[in-house]
Amino acid sequence: MAVSEVCPTVDAIRAFLEHLVDPILQEKPSISDDPSLSLQQKVAKQVHSVVLLYNYYHRKQNPELEFVAFKEFCKLIVDMRPALLPYMKFTQNPVEADLVDVEQQLSLTEKAIMSSYDICTLLDASKKVPNIEGWPVSKVAVLLVDSKKENCFLLSCSITGGAWSLIEKDVDTSNQTSEATSEIKTYKKRRVIKKPSNDGLNEGQILRVGYSVAKEVA
Repeated sequence: MAVSEVCPTVDAIRAFLEHLVDPILQEKPSISDDPSLSLQQKVAKQVHSVVLLYNYYHRKQNPELEFVAFKEFCKLIVDMRPALLPYMKFTQNPVEADLVDVEQQLSLTEKAIMSSYDICTLLDASKKVPNIEGWPVSKVAVLLVDSKKENCFLLSCSITGGAWSLIEKDVDTSNQTSEATSEIKTYKKRRVIKKPSNDGLNEGQILRVGYSVAKEVA
């Protein structure tokens, strides 16, 4: 793909927000009134997908694009969509502060951004095939694209609140070890990467789940 054909960072994120997040945002939000918990959860889920789609999928197709870190991503999407501000807590702070306690300082949406940022960091878009062996998997998300990578299949229904969403399927985690994970934990200024266990789903199992959910919505 020629450089001129690559969708720039800002344009790509704006497009993802338009289709995945805008339909469930309030037109005139009030910062003084917190959104309902259910709405916060919906927005967090959709923004989580936006981060994954840009920082991993879009950059995997276009490795020359920059990786947008947590704070920069939060600021960027709020600048693009001021209606997201009520869903942000840490980002609303007018004074630059250190992130020392994720549970207390971040909103649901910011936690979702942090989680997807960590996932993208570990997947590493520069790798041809990511190493996910041993990862505890609770949900499989599927992005279907055509052979030319010009069109994709997204889901829009009552479950997604009228917004476009990735196809997803929950996975039984009862047989997976929850303590040993590849997830990066952020707490008290420390980032710890725990060693993967051998009890997560392997690549073949994840693919089978993906094929299954794709058939269900076909």
